[in-house]
Amino acid sequence: MMLKLIAMGNVLMRDDGIGIFIAKAMENEWKKRGIEVIYGETDFGYCITKVNDFDNVIILDAGSYGKAPGDITVIPINNYTPGSNGCTQHSFNLLDVLKLYCPNLKGDILAIEVKEIAFGFGLTPRLQEKKEEIISGILHYLDLSGERREINERRIWNKEYHQPISERNQLL
Repeated sequence: MMLKLIAMGNVLMRDDGIGIFIAKAMENEWKKRGIEVIYGETDFGYCITKVNDFDNVIILDAGSYGKAPGDITVIPINNYTPGSNGCTQHSFNLLDVLKLYCPNLKGDILAIEVKEIAFGFGLTPRLQEKKEEIISGILHYLDLSGERREINERRIWNKEYHQPISERNQLL
């Protein structure tokens, strides 16, 4: 079992590329922690070839849950169901295929709330301003031990709505 990060997003669609931009900004951190990074962008087929059934994955992607731009919503992969509240632009096909071919896969989706998805290269100024805060939130998430992370996920999923990572911190 290996921990892998799948970075999703289209860098030509403004904030939709946040998963790619953040993954690249954190490359040294991933290497230091022994996390294999898969830059899937919009090609979920490529991602599937890099994941094994018993891997632990983190999917880093743009999300739209009606929260403030830059908020991180943590969704355990095992709790994900297509058509649930909110959406990530690439997760539906990727998660459906992951669940089909890797039923024992564990991990989380880290959905970073977007401001705007439209044609254009680079992040909106609002997300650009929040980049360090987003990185800090992801580092905090990584610092949680596996057991502690699972306990928090069970508490959060007893609520009706997915909670941003900032609210997860209150449960520690």
